Amino acid sequence: MLKPLSKKLNTIFITTIMLIITFIMIILCKNYILMKQSNELLFFQRMVTQMMYELEDSSYTFESIVNSYHEYKKPIFCNIQNTSGKLIYQTDSDFPTDTDILLEHFRIQVGKEKTFITENDSKPITNQSGIFEFRGTEQDDYLGILATIVLPNDTTYHLSLIYRQQSLFDILAQQAFLYLSLWFLSLIAVSIMSHLLIKKALKPTEMMLKSQKDFIASASHELKSPLAVIVANAEKLEQLQIDNTEFRKSVKILDKECMRMSKLVRDMLLLASSDAKSWTLCKNTIDIDTLLISLYEAYEPICIRKKICLCLEIVETSYPKLCTDGERLFQILSIYMDNAIHHAVNNKQIEIKTETTAKHITFFVTDHGNGIHEDDKPYIFNRFYCADKSRTNKSNFGLGLSIADELAKMMNGKVGCKDTNGGGATFFVTLPIKQ
Repeated sequence: MLKPLSKKLNTIFITTIMLIITFIMIILCKNYILMKQSNELLFFQRMVTQMMYELEDSSYTFESIVNSYHEYKKPIFCNIQNTSGKLIYQTDSDFPTDTDILLEHFRIQVGKEKTFITENDSKPITNQSGIFEFRGTEQDDYLGILATIVLPNDTTYHLSLIYRQQSLFDILAQQAFLYLSLWFLSLIAVSIMSHLLIKKALKPTEMMLKSQKDFIASASHELKSPLAVIVANAEKLEQLQIDNTEFRKSVKILDKECMRMSKLVRDMLLLASSDAKSWTLCKNTIDIDTLLISLYEAYEPICIRKKICLCLEIVETSYPKLCTDGERLFQILSIYMDNAIHHAVNNKQIEIKTETTAKHITFFVTDHGNGIHEDDKPYIFNRFYCADKSRTNKSNFGLGLSIADELAKMMNGKVGCKDTNGGGATFFVTLPIKQ
């Protein structure tokens, strides 16, 4: 009984904690991305500044200086032109976007900036622009800096440097294994902690329920003996030739109450066996036609006596082979029939029907009584639940439908209830055809 509750609590606890951990990891991941992008900007700016100072020293060629920076193994493109726009030196590029297109995009960004102007200066000096950000044709992002290099002999060059930024995927890939490992380790730790905490929290309740179940099982067994004695003596009294109306009436009441108590004890023993997991199934291939006809014949005399029309619908085509416990299935349908007969009003009919799919077969018992109130529907298969709050029907202990539910679960099936068209209730049990 506590297993479904324990599973729900575990699911809620683990889901909540893991959502919090996931949210924290997303924040950490976002901060890591911002840090990496900031470091890239800083690295690029420092590299450009250092390159500018080295290019001012004419003791080295442009090619040797620029190539030395490729040792960083960073995706950098360099273009050096003189003041007239003639290309002096340009590095090779393995960028996804063509270098000519990149230079065009870069110059468009430079043209938008009005702060980097050297033409109006009386004497050119070595300086650089800010960092420009632009995008290539392949959804690749770039950083660019335009610098003016003035050599000691007053020769001026324009240096265009383009650096390819790491994509979001590349940045995440560097830390993906770490974050995934931490997430799964957290999941394992939270699952273990949740299991231990909830198990400890539910232990007192579990012990109390176990004691209650043991008491019910013991009490039911103990009640069988005195009940058998009372029933036997009631039968003896009934056989006595005593011509007394009050005596006969009292014996009849005694017999009726013994039968009622006997049914209660039998149901309690059945549920006690279910709790103890001592129920057994005797599976074999059953003839569905025979089962339905047997059910009909068992309840036909009762329905005739109560003036209820009992209808059995058997499909014309043959039923599929059903491997299950025929006795347990008959018990479920008998519970439904008892329930339908009890709620039948105004001589309405009761119907026994089936519905077959490729994987399942469903048995229906339909009545046209008062139906079940919406507030009662979620609880009708609970133990000791009775929709009749006044308890006017003392023969109903609220155990029948709960027994049907337990039996169906044993056979890997499920029970349910729905409203009947025109009023009433339809109870059904669905079983898998292949087990």
